[in-house]
Amino acid sequence: MLLSIFKYLLISVPLLAAGGYTFLQLHPVFGGRPDAQSLARMQASKAWRDGAFYNLETTPLFTGQDAAPVQIFDWWLKMLRPPAGKVPATPLPSVPLDAAQLAAADGTLAWLGHATVLMRLAGKTIVTDPVFYNASPVPFTVSPFPMQHRPRTADMPPLDAVLISHDHYDHLDWRAIRELAPKTAHFYVPLGVRAHLLRWGVADEKITELDWEEKTQLGDIDIIFVPARHFSGRRPRPEANTFSGGKSPPGTAPKLNSPGPTLWGGYVLQTSEARIYFSADSGYGNHYKNVIAKYGPFDFAMIECGAYNEKWALIHQMPEQAVQAALDVGAARAMPIHWGKFDLSEHSWTDPIERFIRAATERGLPVATPHIGEVFTLTALPQHRWWKNVQ
Repeated sequence: MLLSIFKYLLISVPLLAAGGYTFLQLHPVFGGRPDAQSLARMQASKAWRDGAFYNLETTPLFTGQDAAPVQIFDWWLKMLRPPAGKVPATPLPSVPLDAAQLAAADGTLAWLGHATVLMRLAGKTIVTDPVFYNASPVPFTVSPFPMQHRPRTADMPPLDAVLISHDHYDHLDWRAIRELAPKTAHFYVPLGVRAHLLRWGVADEKITELDWEEKTQLGDIDIIFVPARHFSGRRPRPEANTFSGGKSPPGTAPKLNSPGPTLWGGYVLQTSEARIYFSADSGYGNHYKNVIAKYGPFDFAMIECGAYNEKWALIHQMPEQAVQAALDVGAARAMPIHWGKFDLSEHSWTDPIERFIRAATERGLPVATPHIGEVFTLTALPQHRWWKNVQ
């Protein structure tokens, strides 16, 4: 009996290892690797050193590094068997996207859940981080919450621009990119991310890579890629996520200072009528006051408020910090994003929005809380409390 088990393991373990290695190497979900053109631009960036990108401030991925493997295991257990309240028990009361309403006037937006925001500015239709499928490389895991009307790529209108903040799976959806490419005029991505889009069939002439504080023009819109406090990578090992050596500064290790193989950040959109800030993923830091605020004040800010945890507090800010970030950059109004679509941390699914609203009310910050899919304007913020009706 024991001999049979040993033989089975002797055969199955190498086969599983070979299958896993093949999946990592060949499946398109992991994207591509930068060519010489991209690598030259990456190496010229002020954020690049010793084979990777680094944050403006020292940023450990975890607090209490020795416990990081235990923390990850505990997190995954709670995702596999979520306690009551961690995920919605019934479909979210979303609404169908009305693309015609969005196109009818400038200054209109629609939140499609998480960090996906569709907007109409200065005659252009733009979407941020379009994610419609899994927020994981493994099929059927980290799927969107059930919704009454789940947004689909087929519902999207022709797009003048797709803005990608970084290459994590909950912000860069390879299936969505492939489906949106035929109806998208141009993609704006951080340094290094061009390689992923090329592998997924996007034409090179439709991709613009941007460094921190690099500005480009889309019609009458100034697009500026700005820093965030985060990290990047689509492969499991830190060393597999670096290029040209991947060495760290003396006295540090890659996992302690969250390097990344591609750049990460947010976007500033400036028109003659409005200034908008999209934070994407970020821990709270000095970049808000020292860098982003100089492009403000902002009429509207879309600020990350979800998937936080004390264990990784420097790469995902708490809701109260998100409110402070909006105030730091001079935002007149804000919409909390990065919540309400995926289960990515240990908090209950409504905790981010409840904490954000409470803090914003105390600080006098007007907040938009639309249904997923609802079209609204910058001057008439929806303030529904739709999540309170979800069982």
